[in-house]
Amino acid sequence: MQLPPNRLLFFWSLPIIASLAACEAKPECDSPETRKAVLDFVSDDHRNPLVEFAARNSTAKANLESRKPLYLLGEKIVTTSSSNGKRTLQCSGAISVTVGDVKASKEIEFAVQRSEDGKLSVSVTPFQF
Repeated sequence: MQLPPNRLLFFWSLPIIASLAACEAKPECDSPETRKAVLDFVSDDHRNPLVEFAARNSTAKANLESRKPLYLLGEKIVTTSSSNGKRTLQCSGAISVTVGDVKASKEIEFAVQRSEDGKLSVSVTPFQF
């Protein structure tokens, strides 16, 4: 049995329409885009308490002011909660900083949100020591 051309077109269009509807931009805690945004947010804070913590608790007397900190997010970033139709996520993971021979690690909590126009924004909860 052969279908009329308009019905055939309808059946071929269904998967495309369904996939486009499912492609609504939602953030992810562990996406490369989110990871980069978190690292940019933290590294842009030049008086970051994590670096100061590392300096205070270091036995090495490195000149931390003349060295650039290197930040690294841990392998596992988890979603702790979501809201607003999963457009806003609360996330948690580990972050470490290395400045010369000085290292420190801390749990980091942040929120990630994707606006309707697709822009990603991240806000990091201040470190508590």
